[in-house]
Amino acid sequence: MARVPFATRDSMDAAGQAVWDEIETSRGGVQRNYAALLNNPPAAGSFAHLGGYARFETPLPARIKAVAVLTAAREAGGHYVWTVNQPAARNAGLGDAEIAAIHEYRAPAGLSGDDAAVSGFVIELLRQHRISDATFEAVRGIIGDAGIVDLLVVVSYYHGLAHALQALQVELPEGTADALTY
Repeated sequence: MARVPFATRDSMDAAGQAVWDEIETSRGGVQRNYAALLNNPPAAGSFAHLGGYARFETPLPARIKAVAVLTAAREAGGHYVWTVNQPAARNAGLGDAEIAAIHEYRAPAGLSGDDAAVSGFVIELLRQHRISDATFEAVRGIIGDAGIVDLLVVVSYYHGLAHALQALQVELPEGTADALTY
């Protein structure tokens, strides 16, 4: 059970309802993750704005974004983020072998080319809190300077979301099996 109640639109003041409506419109509904975060509508709105960019607007190729999202979720132990992003990762072309490499902490081994470079970048950032020149230049060669910034935004958003949902103990959507096992 989540540590905070799931907010409802009816329980909010007009400003909170406006945030709810913006999240609902941009995402086709308010899922449990944002229902929990909407206990603080201004914070949830700001976080959703960043997430909207990371999820819908970044021009990063879908596969690069999927590798980054799954790697960030795995590094955070983020069951919710890992699980709900599986379909998008598969739609972006990641197969069982690539997903397993990330899941089993083998990545960037088990990945190749751009996937390995991106996963290595995310792992260095999240584990070592810095990125080697070689790793940075490899990823810069793939996505350029603007892409590096987009990648950092994607990683920051999904890693932060994973930690927030873990801290709040937000359950997966009803009927969804946890895809992140240890």
